[in-house]
Amino acid sequence: MNKTVSKTLTIGLCVLILCTMTGCDFFRKTNDGKANLFWYMKLTDDEENPYRTESGDGTAAVALENGYSEDFAIVKDGQVFLNIDTVIENIDERFYWDKIEKLVMFTNAEQIYESGLNSSSINGETVDFVTSFTDSGKCYLNLKFVQRYVDFDADYVKGNDSMPARVCITAKSGEVSTMVLQSDEYMRTGGDYQNLIVAEIPEDSVVTVIEKSKNWNYVRTEDGFVGYLPVSELDDEKKVKHSYKSDAEEYTHITMDRKVSLVWNMVTNANANANLSGQLQGTKGLNVVSPTWFTLQDAKGNVASLADRGYVQTAHAAGLQVWAMASDTGAKGKKLTPKVLQNSGCRRKMVNDLIFYANEYDIDGINIDFEYVTENLAQDYLQFLRELSVQCRKNKLVLSVDNYVPTDGNAYYDRKQQAKLADYIIVMSYDEHATSEDGAGSVSSMAFTENAIKETVAQVQDSARVLNGMPFYTTAWRETPEKNSDGSGTFVQDSVNGNYYLTSQDITMDTAEQLVQDSGATPVFDEETGQNFVSYQDGKDTVLIWLEDQKSVASRFELMNRYSLGGAAYWCLTQESDDIWNVVGKYMSDAK
Repeated sequence: MNKTVSKTLTIGLCVLILCTMTGCDFFRKTNDGKANLFWYMKLTDDEENPYRTESGDGTAAVALENGYSEDFAIVKDGQVFLNIDTVIENIDERFYWDKIEKLVMFTNAEQIYESGLNSSSINGETVDFVTSFTDSGKCYLNLKFVQRYVDFDADYVKGNDSMPARVCITAKSGEVSTMVLQSDEYMRTGGDYQNLIVAEIPEDSVVTVIEKSKNWNYVRTEDGFVGYLPVSELDDEKKVKHSYKSDAEEYTHITMDRKVSLVWNMVTNANANANLSGQLQGTKGLNVVSPTWFTLQDAKGNVASLADRGYVQTAHAAGLQVWAMASDTGAKGKKLTPKVLQNSGCRRKMVNDLIFYANEYDIDGINIDFEYVTENLAQDYLQFLRELSVQCRKNKLVLSVDNYVPTDGNAYYDRKQQAKLADYIIVMSYDEHATSEDGAGSVSSMAFTENAIKETVAQVQDSARVLNGMPFYTTAWRETPEKNSDGSGTFVQDSVNGNYYLTSQDITMDTAEQLVQDSGATPVFDEETGQNFVSYQDGKDTVLIWLEDQKSVASRFELMNRYSLGGAAYWCLTQESDDIWNVVGKYMSDAK
């Protein structure tokens, strides 16, 4: 080959490689197509028909810190209204919509602000705007209403027939990166020149970087365009701090100057209150007792009470505070819980009753144990806690909230938000194996307990206000061979030992110890659960018990210390063996 030709080809190949690597326009395939912005900005679910409001008012895309909201805003009479879901998820979780009484609310540490739909008044005070309205079954809050209580930035940019209106929301404090565009450049829907054009962004535009990558950055412009710009055209990176006023310091908490050692006391009738003095005999290391006094009485929010002044006096004389439990687990609880929580008037009645009884009987605190809260009731339950926390704070009452062991399925209990509202968060680290359908196993193995503590602390973000709830009971599991069973329990197929039916019975520590003694079996330490375990034959049945004893209780106190928890709670008084109080006393009497 001619040396000149060879040299030319070599140079050409180098140029090709260089241009490919640098994104040279000469060799680059570029898509000149434009995105349908109404579709791209989440203002339609197809590319032809933008969403319409019932009233014909205009819509606006909502540009958040990390992209466009799935819910659009509505522009009505020149004012911007945000979908309440957008507000709760991205600006402040304390806004609430009562669908039954047709109210919108905002609750902070000290006050509940309330306004009717389509109203121009808040708590009876006239304001110069309509606070809210509904459209297609969804609630929209006036931007002015939201900004009245929360500090954040919101800029509205008008649109036209081809360009959607936009509301730019910045609500999170913290540091972000900004960059300057070095030349006019098309923003695209993805990180490639083959993606559609969002808009032409002019030179010297300042953009906030949402996500960096090698060749394209995902950014937001000051006027609400969100998309991708080439890294090669962005320069002059700066760190910018957003700082918005917070009322976090107003959420004061009442905490003990030592670890909490709380025992729940099951009180099922008024006469049982007289038993407290005898039940406390021999106890050590306690400083709080929580009687099960309050339950939902009806769908109006009335509270049924077993409160007793003599009980409180006995507890106080023994040096114990009384944090009375309010529960939804009574016979009617499952039916009443949604009716009461979803109605602001009913919640108000319930809160007022609890505060009245607390003051009337000189109670020191309220312990909330609501276990029928489904995911669709999550916002209603949290609003109840907000409203109760305001009144507890005003009346100097300790507020504690019981919670299941954290799982993905109950994340809606929102322990992080609870921690803002309540003084103590209690994780009920038991019922690992609660029914025969779960299979035989420990009520609360050490791994289960430790995971419950770790996950709760991670969500609450303040270990000193987390209490670990431990069981003073265990379960006796009975395996009855199929041929000897009456069919009760859960059928288990076992190809090795034969099929059987599994049943269970919760028993006290003393009952478990007696069963072991009567059987003549010797417990062995089970490494997997970190507990003593016993298995023995009772006729043709096999009985299995993972024991709750001094060893298992001491192990849980060690976890309390390891994770610097605020204390422990025990379910429940009279189910423990006498020797357990030696362990409680050892760990809690001088615990700080």
